[in-house]
Amino acid sequence: MMAFSIAVLILVSIMAFASSDSVIHYTSSGGVCTDSCGYHGYGYTWCKSSGNKASWDYCSLEEGIDASGQECASSCDFFGGSYRYCYLKNGKWNYCGLLGHQDFVEYSQQNHLCFEHCQAHGGSFKCKTPHGSERCSPFHDVTPAGLPCHQDYRCSRYGYSMYRCHIDSSEFGWDYCGRKSLDGCEWFFSESNSSQVEICTRSDFSKEGRIIFRRERRDSMHVPNKEDFKHAVHLIDKITSTQSFPDPLETMYFYKQEDISCKDIDYTSVELHLDVPDNTVLPIAHVVFPTSLNSAPILRLAFYTSLHSNFYQPAYTIAVSVDEPMLCSTDHQ
Repeated sequence: MMAFSIAVLILVSIMAFASSDSVIHYTSSGGVCTDSCGYHGYGYTWCKSSGNKASWDYCSLEEGIDASGQECASSCDFFGGSYRYCYLKNGKWNYCGLLGHQDFVEYSQQNHLCFEHCQAHGGSFKCKTPHGSERCSPFHDVTPAGLPCHQDYRCSRYGYSMYRCHIDSSEFGWDYCGRKSLDGCEWFFSESNSSQVEICTRSDFSKEGRIIFRRERRDSMHVPNKEDFKHAVHLIDKITSTQSFPDPLETMYFYKQEDISCKDIDYTSVELHLDVPDNTVLPIAHVVFPTSLNSAPILRLAFYTSLHSNFYQPAYTIAVSVDEPMLCSTDHQ
C-alpha cells in the first residue's frame, strides 16, 4: 500500500511540475521580454521589453523563425545594425529574436530577470539584469542583505509593486525580499500506518534529471537568531562545489557526517553547525544528497530550504535525490 501511495505521489508531483527549464525571449533590439512573446492581436509577434530603451519590441516564438512566423533562411543576427533580423527564403528580411534557456529563474527586487545567479557581493546579494546590477534575494522570505523576514510580516507586496517585508517589529524596519516562487517547491504529502513522505519534484533543474527534495522532520535543530540566519545565508551562498565546502564563517561551518547507503546509492550527509557561547555545537540546517550530484545550485537551494524551515518552524532535513525519492532515514542520532 505504501509503495502504491508513493507511486501516486510521484505521478502527481510530475504532473504538477511537467515544465522543464524556463524559456527567455530576447528581442530584436537586444532587450528581454518581460511578458509573453505572442501576436497579441497583431500580425507579428512582440512583447513588452526591458533593457533596450523600448517599452515593446519584436520577438520570435521559436528558434529559426521571424516575427511573422516565417522560417528564416539565415541566422538571426544584428549584421552590424542595431536590431536582429534574418533573411527569408523569398529574399526579403524581417525582424527576429533569440531564445535562451535558464534552469533556475531569479529576479531582482525591481522584478527584472537575473541573467546570472543571485550572489552576495560585499554585504548584499546582487545579480546582473538588462538594467545593470541590481539587488536580489537568494530565497523567499530573505532580504538582499540576507536577513529573514519577521515571523508576523512575511514577504508580500502589501499593496506595493515590489515584494517587501518587515525585518523587525518596528514600523520602519523593512526591506525588499524574495517572492515565494524562489523556493520552487510545492510539497505533496502521503501517509500510511508505518511512515509518511513529503516530497517536491523540482522543475527548474532539468539538465540534472528529475530532482526530488524529500523533507524529514528534525526537532533537534537549534533555531538561529536573525544574525545567525544572515551569516548562514552568506555561507551557503559560498557553496560552489558538491565535493568540498567553504571555509568557516565566524562561528559557523559545514560538518560532513558518515555517508548513508540507501538502495545501493551512496548519499553524503552534511550539517551546517553553529558554535554557541558555551562551546556547544548545534546544527541549524541539514542536507543529504547523492555523492554523484554535481550541481552546486541544487545543493545551495537544499540548504536554504532546510535553514528556512528551521527559522520559521517546523525544521526539516532535506534529502535530495534523482528520479526516485530517497526513503531511508537521514537521522544519524
